[in-house]
Amino acid sequence: LTADKSDEIRQMVADLQNNIISGLLLVLIVVFAFIGGRSALFVSLAIPLSMLITFTVLDVFSYTLNMVILFSLILSLGMLVDNGIVVVENIYRHMGMGKSRYQAAMDATDEVAWPVIASTLTTVGAFFPMIFWPGIMGEFMSYLPITVIIALVASLFVALVINPVLSAKFQDVPKQDENAKPGFIDRMMESFKNIYRPILEWSLDHRLLVVLFSFGFLIASTVSFGMFGRGVEFLPKTEPKRSDVKIKAPVGTNLEASDQFVKVVEKIAAEYPDIEYVIANAGESGQSDEIGTHYSLVKLDYVDIQDRSRPSSEITDEIRDRLQNSIRGAEVRAEPEKMGPPTGSAINMEIYGKDLRHLGEITASFKRAIKNIPGLVDLKDNYISAKPEIRVDVDKEKAALMGLDAFTIAQSVKTAINGFKVGVYREGKDEYDIVARLPKEERDSLGDIRRITVSGPKGEPVPLTSLADVSMGGGLGGINRIDQKRVVTISADVSGRLAEEVIADITKAASGIELPRGYSYKFTGEQEEQAKASAFLERAFAGALFLIFIVLVTQFNSVTTPFIILTAVILSLGGVMVGLLITGTAFGVIMTGVGVLSLAGVVVNNAIVLIDYYEQLKEQGRSAREALIEAGLTRFRPVLLTAVTTVLGLIPMATGVSFDFINMRLDMGSETSQWWGPMAVAVIFGLAIATVLTLVVVPTLCSLQESWKKQAARRKAATTASATMNQTKV
Repeated sequence: LTADKSDEIRQMVADLQNNIISGLLLVLIVVFAFIGGRSALFVSLAIPLSMLITFTVLDVFSYTLNMVILFSLILSLGMLVDNGIVVVENIYRHMGMGKSRYQAAMDATDEVAWPVIASTLTTVGAFFPMIFWPGIMGEFMSYLPITVIIALVASLFVALVINPVLSAKFQDVPKQDENAKPGFIDRMMESFKNIYRPILEWSLDHRLLVVLFSFGFLIASTVSFGMFGRGVEFLPKTEPKRSDVKIKAPVGTNLEASDQFVKVVEKIAAEYPDIEYVIANAGESGQSDEIGTHYSLVKLDYVDIQDRSRPSSEITDEIRDRLQNSIRGAEVRAEPEKMGPPTGSAINMEIYGKDLRHLGEITASFKRAIKNIPGLVDLKDNYISAKPEIRVDVDKEKAALMGLDAFTIAQSVKTAINGFKVGVYREGKDEYDIVARLPKEERDSLGDIRRITVSGPKGEPVPLTSLADVSMGGGLGGINRIDQKRVVTISADVSGRLAEEVIADITKAASGIELPRGYSYKFTGEQEEQAKASAFLERAFAGALFLIFIVLVTQFNSVTTPFIILTAVILSLGGVMVGLLITGTAFGVIMTGVGVLSLAGVVVNNAIVLIDYYEQLKEQGRSAREALIEAGLTRFRPVLLTAVTTVLGLIPMATGVSFDFINMRLDMGSETSQWWGPMAVAVIFGLAIATVLTLVVVPTLCSLQESWKKQAARRKAATTASATMNQTKV
């Protein structure tokens, strides 16, 4: 087999499975290191139990496993233990106060139940708008929010029902031994807290400076990415598993000549050891709208990515350059295979107008103007200007003098060449048409056509050449319309540059071409899909913030507190920009956009737990400053742990480094990590910055909120006192 899709599917599934297992092991190592003992075991159970519930629900809805669902499980891997960490760590803390297992499980779960539910609902709210993604991209990506939402709800069930029961039955009570030395992780956490406390106290003393610095960081990182970043792309580029070399010779080229072009491709491809198979088809392009002996297609199938000595994209570019220098008189394209849903060509330029031949001239002008733009490859158009045909131009005046018309002459020529049905021959149940026409040897050439005679009014033979001019010519191969308008499409791919940069150069080059009145052009294809996706993701982000806001208002019974948490979400975008700059990754409209949406829900979780505990301490009579410091120190461990587990769960996907548990080897890079990596990078760096924001900026904003409340209360009291005094005087 030279092209086995099942083998590719198995490879993709194995790759994602390895990423899941690698991430799972990293998460488990951290959980056991930070929590230890039975608590770590209870937290870790959240992963298999939540995934079991997720797979069961997916099966009920008849969803089959695909690359999006498997990545969704990787994305949610670190989140699955977040709720369990908060609940089990709180139970452990209450047991350290001397409470029984049962009482500690009851009190601790009751203390954090609503914050945990609210944090899960905010994450669900962040993913929920993505379910309504329209179009082909929505059909592709809708599996992600559905899978993540199911997994999060399953983890909530495990955290609030399974974990408290296990803790109440089997949790070990921490021994209060004053002489016992704390473990390495405990000492490390205490060291971190000793560093964190003075930073938090300084931040509470310089609140406006901290807030200004945070917004300055967001602005600076965004501006830096705009200046030094790699720009914006629609979908990430991946190393292709195969490439198609397409050859388009002049119309009318016979099969033998096309086969000679194919042999040139085969000879060059044979020089590359990374190409496993070369499959050639002369007289075929692989597309239904490109049919004829002048088309040829050669498929290049590469070895597995781990076995390649060079990137396959580099080989494709090199083969394209060599073929364009070796093959003259034909259009040569080398198109790498693309992952993901069909989005059209990276460069797709539609030119509209009334006259098709004039459109052809304009198309040629555009191609000459843009063909040398750096990064523009595989330039083509769908205008066919020279389809060979024999033309019979009737001289109507001569025909009228002979008593004939154009219709009669046309019918005579058609009958002589194509034939005319004169009857039916029956043999049993079978019927055969009887067609009368000239013998093949008398209708095979231009000279034969000229010797055709037409019957005059009285039956006399009239030579065709005395009535019409018979000549060879070129005709239009086809007429394409979009919205009832005639259109010619110029398409191309990009290599080494982003489509956005190449289109900017094309627009600049095209500005020098003056179009006649009634003629216009626009960019479609991938650019059109990118614009649609950008518009949807902007609405989805706004919708996610609104849903999160509603949940937070319900949780805190306040309007200002949700704005504090949402501010952390906005500020976390600075981390995303820094991550893209450090890794040299372009801002992907789809992947980074979805990553930002995912981040919105994750960032909120830790802030909710911290602020909820701060509110509880205030209700116990603590001052705002004391409550903020104690809440920050108490929630420091779970906040840091939930962030680390989420980050570690995504590291194999972001780096492309995972362990192959089937072949027992370390894999460096894969097609799936190239595809999903930008989303993982966005979440990892955004969450890292968001963790700092949660522990420092959120308490600072809460302190400012408390000061504003006191000032408002003092002004209200002063106003009330003044009004009372005025009434007394009266």
